[in-house]
Amino acid sequence: MESNERSLIVYDKTSGDPTLMKRRDFIKTSMVLSAFGKQLPLMAVGRNRRQLGRTSQWETDRVVILIKLNGGNDGLNTIIPIEDDIYYEARPTLAISPGQSLSVNDTTGFHPSLGPIYPFYQNGQVGIIQGVGYQQGNLSHFRSSDIWVTGSDANEHLLTGWLGRLFENEYPDFPDGVPEHPLAIQFNSANLLEFRTSESNVGMMVFDPETMYAIISGNYVPGEDDPAPESYGGDELAYIREIDTLSMEYSEVIYDSALAGINTMEYPDNNIGYQMALTSKLISGGLGTPVYRLYQPGYDTHANQANNHANLLQDVSGSIAAFLQDMANQDLQDRVMVVTTSEFGRRVYENGSFGTDHGTSAPCLFFGSNIVPDIFGNHPDLTNLNNNNNMQVQYDFRQIYSTLITDWFGLAESVAQNVFAQSFDSIPFVQEPLSVKPPVLPAHFKVHAAFPNPFNPTTVIGYTLPAAGNVNIRIVDSRGRLIQNNHLGPISKGHHTFRIEGKTWASGTYFAQVETGGTALTQKITLVK
Repeated sequence: MESNERSLIVYDKTSGDPTLMKRRDFIKTSMVLSAFGKQLPLMAVGRNRRQLGRTSQWETDRVVILIKLNGGNDGLNTIIPIEDDIYYEARPTLAISPGQSLSVNDTTGFHPSLGPIYPFYQNGQVGIIQGVGYQQGNLSHFRSSDIWVTGSDANEHLLTGWLGRLFENEYPDFPDGVPEHPLAIQFNSANLLEFRTSESNVGMMVFDPETMYAIISGNYVPGEDDPAPESYGGDELAYIREIDTLSMEYSEVIYDSALAGINTMEYPDNNIGYQMALTSKLISGGLGTPVYRLYQPGYDTHANQANNHANLLQDVSGSIAAFLQDMANQDLQDRVMVVTTSEFGRRVYENGSFGTDHGTSAPCLFFGSNIVPDIFGNHPDLTNLNNNNNMQVQYDFRQIYSTLITDWFGLAESVAQNVFAQSFDSIPFVQEPLSVKPPVLPAHFKVHAAFPNPFNPTTVIGYTLPAAGNVNIRIVDSRGRLIQNNHLGPISKGHHTFRIEGKTWASGTYFAQVETGGTALTQKITLVK
């Protein structure tokens, strides 16, 4: 089928010959930024440079990194219901066995490719929100993506993005009076709708510098200061000139931040690793941008899913792990949170091509030192599917967005309500919310799975206390004999870890019993020498 994407006539800078250029590349040409150089398009040279300065009450220096797992991530093979027989019956070739998974609790496992983030889970820096989606889920990639980026209902078509409306609320004169640093940065996508305001766009694009240079140098058109014509095309031209002006104004601060920033970790040599490494450098270098949107394509796993999905999860988890450690090494860990999203999940049953088809709800993961390391919601009830045999929604995706607005960034609930034109209950996944609500801890004492397990000779077990109390940790062998008794005394509320040394023990199965306030919880650990 012939593409309905319109082309534009541009001129080669060397020969002067006219050529056709896709509108998507034209938009890229007008707004891309390279963090490694100051060469930028000059399409709006007729505009005077604006006076930069903050006009918002946005007071926090916190940052959220949103990673879209593009194509529809298979939630059941990411957060695995290891005791659900229906899951294993529905996926004879794709199901991850309990022995393959990384233990989260007695009923839950991580996909083994999430191994790089598993130590961070053990340290209380990973959380899960089950069953995220929206009612009357749409199974089209394009439509469902638009719903997620605009924050609309399924039957509602909006022309502005949820982040665009958020920043327009805080900067009502935007693009006049723009802040000193970009409000948002995105990587590798020309879908700008998430950052679209009623008049402009708040998302600056950063992507591979070689690609950026090729687009600019191959399609550069000297700027004109004549007014745009009063037509649909003129409106688009004025819009693109506006974005270009903002790009010019932010080029120096982004360039300087990239030069000043450092990476203390080696990142995976893949696209999402590059995005995470550059994000880290910009934050490290002092860029005050509060929102980053990163993209990892490839999750539309209709065929041969097993290896493809495993590789994708390995890439993203390795990149997130490097980023979290990088931030910790630079004492920036309390400022950042990473959240994964996807336009939908996959169906319960595998198809005839060893893959899965478009579904509805799926889990979102969140990472950071200032999160509540809990599982919100339950495993999908595979006996209670909707009329289209898809999993039920437990949390509306706008609850996550609303929580970021109020608890993470500390804005009023009325701001979130204005963004979505309705109210959504927050999800208490922020450890120290900046809203008026008190810090959230699990309602009950929890013990987290030991890692590594099996181990030799050392493993670490985590536990979370809802209130301060005396803690005692005992190690017993498979016969119930006491091997070690550790009186830790009074411990403050919150998440803690305890290192278990088995250097002098024999190989075998042991049990770690963590006791506080009259309650004892046990984790099985296995020493293999």
